[in-house]
Amino acid sequence: MRHFVALGDSFTEGVGDPVEGIPLRSAHDWLAEWMRAASPGLRYTNLASRGLRAGEIRAQQLQRGLSLEPDFVSVVAGANDCLKGPFSAERLRAELNLMLGAFQSVGARLFTATLPNFTLRLELPGGVRERVGRNLEAANHIIHDLAGRYDAIFFDFWESDLDKNPALWSEDGVHPNARGYLEIARQVAPVLERHGIAVRVPAAQGEGR
Repeated sequence: MRHFVALGDSFTEGVGDPVEGIPLRSAHDWLAEWMRAASPGLRYTNLASRGLRAGEIRAQQLQRGLSLEPDFVSVVAGANDCLKGPFSAERLRAELNLMLGAFQSVGARLFTATLPNFTLRLELPGGVRERVGRNLEAANHIIHDLAGRYDAIFFDFWESDLDKNPALWSEDGVHPNARGYLEIARQVAPVLERHGIAVRVPAAQGEGR
């Protein structure tokens, strides 16, 4: 593997609350460090930017990502589509399909993940909570479907225990905190390894394996 490129929003950028003793870095940044430990010389570019809907990620990051000639690409998108509204399942599917298809066409291996269940932490009026919940279910169905279509390495947030641990989340209820990003990376790492991606995960923060 030569070049890992990550596209996305604040989750991939690494926005969140600090935690004493743990650097604030996105899960992608942690994974890239551990992948580089296993594959010295690996390049890593994180193109993600906070607040973007899937269409904005595609418009602002896709061509730049393709120009970097990556052989491993993460595309995690849809959270802002679900939270900000108006939500269109058809538009989200089209945007993700464009991004995943474009990178598959140049031979890159793909990674994607479902979205966290924000309704477990956000204080929302009943009607808004139900709407966001429906949006998330629709988005995650699309992500799951496209992951299979494009043979992407896939991490299912809703099948993990990450959403259930309040110690991993920032006060805003949307973003992981520094501990959360590190824990997400630790849970994603074995998924990558099962698909042949070399990852050298330290036994504990700041320690070598």
